[in-house]
Amino acid sequence: RDTSVTGVQTCALPILVKARDFQLHYQPIVDLKTGAVHHFEALSRFKSDASPINTIRMAEELALIESFDLAVAEKALQRLRKPGSGLLKIAVNVSGASRASDAYAEALLKMTMATPDERRRLIVEITETAAMADLAAVNRRLGALREAGIKLCIDDFGAGAASLEYIHGLAVDTVKIDGKFVQALDQDPKARTVVSHLVELCGSLNLTTIAEFVETESTAEILRGLGVDYAQGWLYGKAEAE
Repeated sequence: RDTSVTGVQTCALPILVKARDFQLHYQPIVDLKTGAVHHFEALSRFKSDASPINTIRMAEELALIESFDLAVAEKALQRLRKPGSGLLKIAVNVSGASRASDAYAEALLKMTMATPDERRRLIVEITETAAMADLAAVNRRLGALREAGIKLCIDDFGAGAASLEYIHGLAVDTVKIDGKFVQALDQDPKARTVVSHLVELCGSLNLTTIAEFVETESTAEILRGLGVDYAQGWLYGKAEAE
């Protein structure tokens, strides 16, 4: 397989994960009603300038993604523990492969065992990079995190056919509306209708909503009118090291 497009050689990936040779950049998620920052999403950035998406996909193929997901959580927790960070909340992503066993949830709970109050400031975003074959088992594993106080969010909601199955089968707190609908709100009445129905559905299930890829104030105004709770995008800030 030609891996040159990733910028990270296959043989270097285990070293990268073990050495924690990457950074986290943080993008704000704001309350649409008040404009205040609610939390930040932690996004991986590699010193080699490799594409995060390609590198993460390779990590999945090489069965390294669970170690990488835990390394991301570890770095996020280190940031939460810095002096003066008592109100800071951070969201980290967990891939489908990491949900395939109990190990990720058990390790994350172990990381926060000594300081359980940090769990209230941690959010786990459930990405759809791999299908959830056994939804009940995934719900049990993630449910252990939620019972411990860690919030759960379904990422890219509406992007896949399984989205409705996920909110039915998983006990979560928040859904992040897929950006392709958000970016089309200004020009496409159908997109506005879809988002309106998604917000109504989530409201009936007591789930809060986040809209991603918000780039203009006009889009933000539409989202406020539709009842979306939070927004993320370049209108509020790009992902930065601090």
